[in-house]
Amino acid sequence: MQTITDYLNLPFIEVLKHLMKDAVKDCLAESGVLANLVNASAKTKKRDPEGLTAKEALEFLNENGYPMKKGQLYKETSKNTIPHWKFNNKLHFKEDELLSWAEGRLVSGKAVGVLKKEDRPKKKGGGR
Repeated sequence: MQTITDYLNLPFIEVLKHLMKDAVKDCLAESGVLANLVNASAKTKKRDPEGLTAKEALEFLNENGYPMKKGQLYKETSKNTIPHWKFNNKLHFKEDELLSWAEGRLVSGKAVGVLKKEDRPKKKGGGR
């Protein structure tokens, strides 16, 4: 809205909406919140399904119902049980390979993230 005459032809509630909207926009612009939101949305990038980093691979697995921690991921890569690639000493993964690997680890098609008996760590220490 530019002038007061523009507001005269509108119902009071519409005038109030415009005034509040402009006030909030000005407040956000002055505080820098609006600029931060624009920068944050510009920084977000889509991940490449053919070249996931270890962090992105963990996010992908957890988002798809296969909970895994960072240590477990590194353990699986060191045992070569999970499909991965190394480039410049950095781990890389592919989404489709991770998904098929995770689905292959399902026990009787129902349980997610359950270790098979041979995958469980051996107990340390002596028994009583």
